[in-house]
Amino acid sequence: MYPQLKNLSKEQQEIVEKLLHHIEAQDNVQGLKEIGDALLNALMKSERDAFVNRTKSNKGNGFYPRTLMTGLGKIDLLIPRDRLNEFRPFLLPEKWQRGDQSYDDLIKSLVIHAYSPNKIRSILKNLGLSYSANEIEEITNDLYERSVTFKTQQLPQKVLCLYIDAYHTRLKDPDSKKVLDAVIHTVIGLNDEGLKEVYGYYEYFGSENKEHWLMVLNNLIHRGLPKPLLIISDDFPGLKQAVDALFPKTDHQLCFIHMQRNVRKNMGKSDAKEFNDTLKILRTYKDFDKALHSFEHLCRQYQKKYPHFIQSLLEKKEHYFIFLKYPQDLRKHLYTTNIVENFNSRLELMRVNLGGYFQSQKTLQVSLQVLIDKLQLGRWRKTAPAFKSCEYEINQLFIQRFGL
Repeated sequence: MYPQLKNLSKEQQEIVEKLLHHIEAQDNVQGLKEIGDALLNALMKSERDAFVNRTKSNKGNGFYPRTLMTGLGKIDLLIPRDRLNEFRPFLLPEKWQRGDQSYDDLIKSLVIHAYSPNKIRSILKNLGLSYSANEIEEITNDLYERSVTFKTQQLPQKVLCLYIDAYHTRLKDPDSKKVLDAVIHTVIGLNDEGLKEVYGYYEYFGSENKEHWLMVLNNLIHRGLPKPLLIISDDFPGLKQAVDALFPKTDHQLCFIHMQRNVRKNMGKSDAKEFNDTLKILRTYKDFDKALHSFEHLCRQYQKKYPHFIQSLLEKKEHYFIFLKYPQDLRKHLYTTNIVENFNSRLELMRVNLGGYFQSQKTLQVSLQVLIDKLQLGRWRKTAPAFKSCEYEINQLFIQRFGL
């Protein structure tokens, strides 16, 4: 291995520890690990490409998996191969090693700086590793070009549901050079086979509004997605009207977990506990109409004490229980926006690592592409068993709704 990896300065070590404590406090170590192995995979691929370009008779020859144990847990790498079997990444420990402290230091240092090319270049130069400025730039350019292509790719016509969320961040404006408030609308799809995919992300300066939501949904339609059965979101201003206008046959489920959070914000502590304890029971009901009737009864008990908040719940009551109209085995996947919130939490970690804001739209898109690649080539490749058992019911829902 490389003795230079053990020579991080005291200041660098303190930064690493503070970041790890911050992440662990938010139960976000998994996000840190995923950024780390995505970085390592990209660096090794770039090194392989530079290696084979030096020999006309040599070419890339796929990848093979290798697991390393680090202080962040198990890291799954895809090691690039060449046709002549001569290439071995500088970053890879010896064949008999599964990682050591010096390897942990490298991973943590890379993760801290996310995908900032200048900072990564500086780290690797200090460690004595053979990555040129052009090779590092090649990594980020490749990711950026794929992020541009990603935004125009065709989408499937049949989608079980769309998870939609708005992530608030800080982004440097290329015109004014000021760091401004921005919002990223993220759309993750769950197709009729139970596979998750990111279908789009849309960055705007300012805050979410109806005009933005209309542009997001119109883009999905333009790219070939006219018939989602269900949209799952928080109660964002203007989104309900946009859904009603562009997807009139699509159900709109408001996040049940967000409703419970709002109960805690708008009701006294003891009342909120009693209200939410009852909501947990209602969530397990098998019948939509019965759950709706019981919810109305629950709300009436607190209406005099919290008239405005309870009225807002009653006005949207059906949208909190739409998931009960779907096959029972699927319901646990359909009542909350946790999937897209988890995605955004990983993006938030990158923002923190970059100093509190994204330095450019390119930096933002590269960061997003890293997350998308990691998830869609990794854990999102598996279908939950519940979807296979409900395949017939899902197809019947499409036929009833859209006449397919």
